[in-house]
Amino acid sequence: MPYIVSLTRRGGHFCGATIIHEKWVLTAGHCICNGLNKFMKASQIQGVMGLHSISQYLNGIHNERNGAAPVQVNFKNIIPHPNYECTNPKNDIALMELLQPILFTKHIQPSCLISDTQRNHENELATVAGWGWTQENQAEGDRADILRKASVRVWNNNICERSYQLNGRPNSVITDSQMCAGYENGGIDSCWADSGGPLMSKENFLIGVVSTGIGCARPGLPGIYTRVSKFVQWMESVIFSR
Repeated sequence: MPYIVSLTRRGGHFCGATIIHEKWVLTAGHCICNGLNKFMKASQIQGVMGLHSISQYLNGIHNERNGAAPVQVNFKNIIPHPNYECTNPKNDIALMELLQPILFTKHIQPSCLISDTQRNHENELATVAGWGWTQENQAEGDRADILRKASVRVWNNNICERSYQLNGRPNSVITDSQMCAGYENGGIDSCWADSGGPLMSKENFLIGVVSTGIGCARPGLPGIYTRVSKFVQWMESVIFSR
């Protein structure tokens, strides 16, 4: 997955992102919120590209089997979607502009986006990846050291909304700019610190950004993702206006 990025703050991984251009990565809006309902400054966040094992990277160990050494990058600008608010999961998407263009290699590559808003991917298998927690209960699990991925099934939005309402969230609304992916019986999901990372279609297009949900891998409560196709025009307007 050469397009995945680990976002770090004070040296520790906290969110994922996806390379979409030589100067831009895409993440979730809530990843750039500072806990006080304000956006962080670009200088407060770094990215690591071409990463496999966090511990090996931090210890300066380079595993030849996994290719070239990871590359740390800095950011110049953070641009959340204009309709995103830190307290609301709608429009949960943000662009981050790099200080320097990326030098693409075999292990650092951009992802392709899917701009077809008519295709909803229902019932398709998709792949989510990240260095997030391996268990919802953080006393039992830990954050992944090695990049992990999981295969999840995309739900119909109306079925997802009803499932949330039936499982203790009566006011849940899944908008057309969101999508759900997981399993009716739970068991496989993205989790804490996977936020902002990619959900890839079977053709390896970026279709979702890890956004929200209730816990991790609970039955009837699949992960909720930002639907990328709904935001391609906005991304283009930002990237090509600079």
